[in-house]
Amino acid sequence: MDKKNGRFLVGGLLGFVVMTMLVFSFPVTAAEWPSKDIILIVPYSPGGGYDVVARATAPYIEKHLGKKVSVVVKNVPGAGGKIGLIEMVRSRPDGHTIAVVDPADVSVLQVSGQLKEMDLLKFSWLGRLDALPDLLVVGVKSGFKTPGDMKGKTIRFAAIGPGVTFRTAVVARGIGCEPRFVSYDGTSPASIATMQGDIDAFMVNWVSSMRMVRANEGKLLPMFVAASERISQIKEVPSSKELGLNLEESVLGYSHILVGPANVPAEAKRAWEETLNKVFSDTEWVAQMNKAGYPPSGLTGEKLFSGVSATLSATGKFKDVIAALGIK
Repeated sequence: MDKKNGRFLVGGLLGFVVMTMLVFSFPVTAAEWPSKDIILIVPYSPGGGYDVVARATAPYIEKHLGKKVSVVVKNVPGAGGKIGLIEMVRSRPDGHTIAVVDPADVSVLQVSGQLKEMDLLKFSWLGRLDALPDLLVVGVKSGFKTPGDMKGKTIRFAAIGPGVTFRTAVVARGIGCEPRFVSYDGTSPASIATMQGDIDAFMVNWVSSMRMVRANEGKLLPMFVAASERISQIKEVPSSKELGLNLEESVLGYSHILVGPANVPAEAKRAWEETLNKVFSDTEWVAQMNKAGYPPSGLTGEKLFSGVSATLSATGKFKDVIAALGIK
């Protein structure tokens, strides 16, 4: 090969490499996204709250995307939600793979050192679907009617997963009682144990708590919502603030939030937020969420990120609680 042709070939190859780099590195535009089906990872088994809200929301994301692509709900259970979370984090950051998570639970995982190289503040937080404060329920057999009745005593609480157990411990500290935890695989067995007097109380989000209270009327007492204000749907239940408790609300409660891996392109993230804001304004979606039993509370943008950041920061203040619970 002569020098002239060699220079031509090398130049051509360099040009091809440069063009290839430009093609693959050029940021996605709103017009280009989405270019394929979207995978919505639910890090738990079918039938639970995460699965319910994901399947209630997926059709409305499809409706408002403006393109003929599907939103495929994919259940990836295991390790208390960590397996599905890791799959999302390690997915290609192009806005086509997301997950539904609770930042309160993820914050506990990060503070306890279980996320290793992951940082939830670097995730691409897209939109909050709901916000459900926790509700403390006591068994009628326990004899407890107010937080004052529990102060200074050892109280047998249900431990329903690391996140719920941590939040219950935070509330116990606010009450001034000594918690003793007994593990249960879900709210239903915990409520049965509470009614039977095997334990004194359990605490989960108010939707799940009130479902148990209403199904077992007269055997379970909703003591208070762990929040500064009452919830409109259950106005008869007082807030913790009304009862004189100063609780760190940033670490309490439960929410389903759609999130993508770090470094989702700004245009794709903006398109996601625009789509979700349309979903949140859709009266049919609102009705579907209410029908599913999860009153919607849509939120995107900086306010959403600030809330996630506040949850992580506040969780870090309770590192001693996490360590004492042996969450690792």
